[in-house]
Amino acid sequence: MTSGRFAPLAAVATVVVSGSLLLLAPAACDSNATVDCGDACAPVEGTYPLAFQDDAGLPAECVNLNVQALADGEPLAIQRTDGGILTGSLKGVALTGQVYASGFLTLTGTPPPSSDGGVSTFFSLTATITGSPEDGGGGSLSGNFTGNYSRIQGTSALRCNVTRPFTATRQ
Repeated sequence: MTSGRFAPLAAVATVVVSGSLLLLAPAACDSNATVDCGDACAPVEGTYPLAFQDDAGLPAECVNLNVQALADGEPLAIQRTDGGILTGSLKGVALTGQVYASGFLTLTGTPPPSSDGGVSTFFSLTATITGSPEDGGGGSLSGNFTGNYSRIQGTSALRCNVTRPFTATRQ
Protein backbone atom coordinates (compact mmCIF):
# COMPACT_ATOMS: atom_id res chain seq x y z
CA MET A 1 0.00 0.00 0.00
CA THR A 2 1.43 3.37 -1.04
CA SER A 3 0.30 6.50 0.75
CA GLY A 4 2.04 9.02 -1.55
CA ARG A 5 3.60 10.89 1.35
CA PHE A 6 7.10 10.57 -0.14
CA ALA A 7 6.20 12.32 -3.42
CA PRO A 8 6.22 15.85 -1.87
CA LEU A 9 9.58 15.10 -0.21
CA ALA A 10 11.06 14.08 -3.57
CA ALA A 11 9.72 17.26 -5.19
CA VAL A 12 11.29 19.43 -2.45
CA ALA A 13 14.63 17.63 -2.82
CA THR A 14 14.55 18.22 -6.59
CA VAL A 15 13.88 21.95 -6.11
CA VAL A 16 16.68 22.29 -3.53
CA VAL A 17 19.22 20.52 -5.74
CA SER A 18 18.16 22.52 -8.82
CA GLY A 19 18.39 25.78 -6.88
CA SER A 20 21.83 24.85 -5.58
CA LEU A 21 23.07 24.22 -9.10
CA LEU A 22 21.81 27.61 -10.20
CA LEU A 23 23.79 29.23 -7.41
CA LEU A 24 26.96 27.68 -8.84
CA ALA A 25 26.48 29.50 -12.16
CA PRO A 26 28.53 32.70 -12.56
CA ALA A 27 26.58 35.79 -11.55
CA ALA A 28 26.44 39.13 -13.38
CA CYS A 29 28.07 37.83 -16.55
CA ASP A 30 27.59 39.48 -19.89
CA SER A 31 25.93 36.89 -22.12
CA ASN A 32 27.98 38.10 -25.12
CA ALA A 33 31.26 37.85 -23.20
CA THR A 34 33.90 35.20 -23.45
CA VAL A 35 35.61 34.00 -20.31
CA ASP A 36 39.13 34.81 -21.55
CA CYS A 37 39.30 37.27 -24.43
CA GLY A 38 43.13 37.21 -24.63
CA ASP A 39 44.36 39.78 -27.13
CA ALA A 40 40.78 40.60 -28.16
CA CYS A 41 40.10 42.33 -24.82
CA ALA A 42 39.05 45.94 -25.02
CA PRO A 43 42.00 48.21 -24.11
CA VAL A 44 40.86 49.58 -20.74
CA GLU A 45 44.20 50.35 -19.11
CA GLY A 46 44.47 53.88 -17.80
CA THR A 47 43.15 56.39 -15.31
CA TYR A 48 39.52 57.50 -15.44
CA PRO A 49 38.23 60.45 -13.36
CA LEU A 50 34.68 59.43 -12.41
CA ALA A 51 31.77 61.80 -13.07
CA PHE A 52 28.70 60.75 -11.08
CA GLN A 53 25.25 61.33 -12.54
CA ASP A 54 21.92 62.02 -10.86
CA ASP A 55 23.46 62.50 -7.43
CA ALA A 56 20.66 62.32 -4.88
CA GLY A 57 23.11 62.38 -1.96
CA LEU A 58 23.78 59.61 0.49
CA PRO A 59 21.01 57.60 2.16
CA ALA A 60 20.25 58.62 5.75
CA GLU A 61 21.70 55.40 7.18
CA CYS A 62 25.11 56.40 5.76
CA VAL A 63 25.26 59.36 8.17
CA ASN A 64 25.34 56.94 11.14
CA LEU A 65 28.36 55.23 9.61
CA ASN A 66 30.13 58.50 8.75
CA VAL A 67 30.39 57.41 5.09
CA GLN A 68 31.71 60.03 2.70
CA ALA A 69 30.43 60.07 -0.88
CA LEU A 70 33.00 59.62 -3.61
CA ALA A 71 33.66 63.00 -5.17
CA ASP A 72 33.38 63.81 -8.85
CA GLY A 73 36.81 63.44 -10.38
CA GLU A 74 37.84 60.55 -8.08
CA PRO A 75 40.39 58.64 -10.20
CA LEU A 76 39.75 55.00 -11.08
CA ALA A 77 43.04 53.39 -12.13
CA ILE A 78 42.86 50.19 -14.20
CA GLN A 79 45.64 47.83 -15.31
CA ARG A 80 45.29 44.64 -17.35
CA THR A 81 47.51 41.78 -16.21
CA ASP A 82 46.87 38.58 -18.17
CA GLY A 83 44.27 38.27 -20.92
CA GLY A 84 41.11 39.85 -19.55
CA ILE A 85 42.18 39.94 -15.88
CA LEU A 86 42.11 43.45 -14.39
CA THR A 87 43.57 45.07 -11.30
CA GLY A 88 42.97 48.61 -10.22
CA SER A 89 42.34 51.02 -7.41
CA LEU A 90 39.72 53.51 -6.32
CA LYS A 91 40.16 55.73 -3.27
CA GLY A 92 42.98 53.49 -2.02
CA VAL A 93 40.92 50.28 -2.35
CA ALA A 94 42.60 47.54 -4.41
CA LEU A 95 40.26 46.16 -7.08
CA THR A 96 40.29 42.99 -9.17
CA GLY A 97 38.06 42.00 -12.04
CA GLN A 98 37.61 41.01 -15.65
CA VAL A 99 37.15 42.67 -19.02
CA TYR A 100 35.41 40.87 -21.85
CA ALA A 101 35.76 41.11 -25.63
CA SER A 102 32.40 42.92 -25.69
CA GLY A 103 33.87 45.80 -23.65
CA PHE A 104 31.93 44.90 -20.51
CA LEU A 105 34.01 44.96 -17.32
CA THR A 106 33.62 44.29 -13.62
CA LEU A 107 35.84 45.35 -10.71
CA THR A 108 35.38 44.59 -7.00
CA GLY A 109 37.43 45.12 -3.89
CA THR A 110 37.51 45.71 -0.19
CA PRO A 111 40.18 47.36 1.95
CA PRO A 112 41.80 45.32 4.72
CA PRO A 113 39.69 45.28 7.89
CA SER A 114 40.58 47.94 10.41
CA SER A 115 41.64 46.86 13.88
CA ASP A 116 39.51 49.55 15.53
CA GLY A 117 36.16 47.94 14.65
CA GLY A 118 35.52 50.54 11.97
CA VAL A 119 33.35 50.42 8.90
CA SER A 120 33.67 47.43 6.55
CA THR A 121 33.64 48.52 2.92
CA PHE A 122 33.00 46.70 -0.37
CA PHE A 123 33.23 48.44 -3.76
CA SER A 124 31.76 47.05 -6.98
CA LEU A 125 31.93 48.66 -10.41
CA THR A 126 30.34 47.43 -13.62
CA ALA A 127 30.84 49.34 -16.84
CA THR A 128 31.13 49.22 -20.58
CA ILE A 129 34.03 50.81 -22.45
CA THR A 130 33.39 52.61 -25.71
CA GLY A 131 35.95 54.08 -28.07
CA SER A 132 39.63 53.25 -27.87
CA PRO A 133 42.91 54.71 -29.05
CA GLU A 134 42.82 52.30 -32.01
CA ASP A 135 39.65 53.89 -33.41
CA GLY A 136 40.63 57.48 -32.63
CA GLY A 137 38.79 57.72 -29.30
CA GLY A 138 40.23 58.19 -25.85
CA GLY A 139 38.14 55.46 -24.26
CA SER A 140 35.11 56.15 -22.11
CA LEU A 141 33.43 54.15 -19.37
CA SER A 142 29.74 54.19 -18.57
CA GLY A 143 28.42 52.14 -15.67
CA ASN A 144 27.47 51.87 -12.01
CA PHE A 145 29.44 52.19 -8.78
CA THR A 146 28.10 50.37 -5.72
CA GLY A 147 29.47 50.85 -2.24
CA ASN A 148 28.37 48.59 0.61
CA TYR A 149 29.29 49.74 4.10
CA SER A 150 28.62 48.11 7.47
CA ARG A 151 29.70 48.17 11.09
CA ILE A 152 28.81 45.83 13.94
CA GLN A 153 27.42 47.81 16.84
CA GLY A 154 26.50 45.76 19.88
CA THR A 155 24.32 42.88 18.74
CA SER A 156 23.23 44.50 15.48
CA ALA A 157 24.82 45.77 12.31
CA LEU A 158 24.49 49.20 10.76
CA ARG A 159 24.41 49.05 6.96
CA CYS A 160 24.51 51.54 4.13
CA ASN A 161 24.36 50.82 0.39
CA VAL A 162 25.11 53.43 -2.25
CA THR A 163 24.63 52.95 -6.00
CA ARG A 164 25.62 55.77 -8.35
CA PRO A 165 25.73 55.76 -12.16
CA PHE A 166 28.92 57.23 -13.61
CA THR A 167 30.74 58.11 -16.78
CA ALA A 168 34.49 58.55 -17.16
CA THR A 169 36.91 59.40 -19.96
CA ARG A 170 40.44 58.03 -19.93
CA GLN A 171 43.08 60.66 -19.17
